Amino acid sequence: MKGTRRTTLITLMLLPSLALLAVFLFLPLLRGVELSFYRWDGVAPVMHRAWLDNYAHVWSDPFFLRALGRTVIWWAMHLCLAVGGGLVLAALISEIRWRRAQTLFRSLVFVPHIMSLAVVGVIWSQLYHPTIGLLNGFLHAIGLGRLTEPWLGSTTFALPAVGIASAWQAYGFYLVIFLAAIQAIDPALHEAAAIDGAGAWQRFRNITVPSLHNAISLVVVLAFINALKGFGTVWSMTEGGPDRSTELVAVYAYRQAFGLGDIGAASAAGLSIAVIAVVITVSFNRWRDRAALGR
Repeated sequence: MKGTRRTTLITLMLLPSLALLAVFLFLPLLRGVELSFYRWDGVAPVMHRAWLDNYAHVWSDPFFLRALGRTVIWWAMHLCLAVGGGLVLAALISEIRWRRAQTLFRSLVFVPHIMSLAVVGVIWSQLYHPTIGLLNGFLHAIGLGRLTEPWLGSTTFALPAVGIASAWQAYGFYLVIFLAAIQAIDPALHEAAAIDGAGAWQRFRNITVPSLHNAISLVVVLAFINALKGFGTVWSMTEGGPDRSTELVAVYAYRQAFGLGDIGAASAAGLSIAVIAVVITVSFNRWRDRAALGR
């Protein structure tokens, strides 16, 4: 009876959260699945059934395939810059022995993550401005004016430029995860290695990184999911331009829905990338579990 009462209490406490998930997540998801099988412009009172035509249209659209390729590149940049930067900074901050200084630095590096994507877009757009931007101004100041570019107006540099801005906004989140995992490592391991003459780099490579196996696995999955959702920074900085060179899958779906009035194709594109995300995430987790058992 006591266990039943406890289960009932837990269920009642979870009901508000489950209700919010149902209203704002599950129902829209089901609605998106339904819309992907219809041809509809979002306004007409009648929707025409299209079955799998929307999926065929999306996967035969070269713009979607290019957006998918850019999304992969975006994820790679996110992984190297945001995740890699978060790991390195977490390792450096963990070496600070003065607790107040460590807390200060941890708070400062987390500030970009709490900024809205629109604010981040505005800040970095000003940094990249071809005439008054700090980046080109700095290049001129050090005598490298020949390297200046209209960064967000170049089909070559726009995607890396926006990717750097996105990584700057995200690295603080990964840093906190890595820092928590690093602080859970037994200090005796580092002390023993230091006594044996291991330097900071050797301790980081041979003790810290192997001990972060679970944290790294988690962060890789989160980085992949965040890369698929890369919309806010791109839209606030370039709107997918120039010449659609920064158009990710999320931007492609938005353009299909609100630019071309094709809600069915937008839903098909969004669900396609969601299925890809689920498949890759499940496959990666299974591989990680098998690798952990094989160690």
